[in-house]
Amino acid sequence: MKHANVQNADYFKTYLSLVMERRELTLQEAIDFMMVSYFYHNLELYGVKPKEQFELAIQQLSA
Repeated sequence: MKHANVQNADYFKTYLSLVMERRELTLQEAIDFMMVSYFYHNLELYGVKPKEQFELAIQQLSA
């Protein structure tokens, strides 16, 4: 998967929400799923900005 543009927190919130809904996962399970399938076990794979936006999305979904 190519990630030319930095994804924002809204993108990650939508992605996580879809994963939770479609796969019937908890937030933590969806996070784990994305760590494997999107970030390939390396949260900084695409740089600092996507990592920060992903973490922001998690915070917002946890609130």
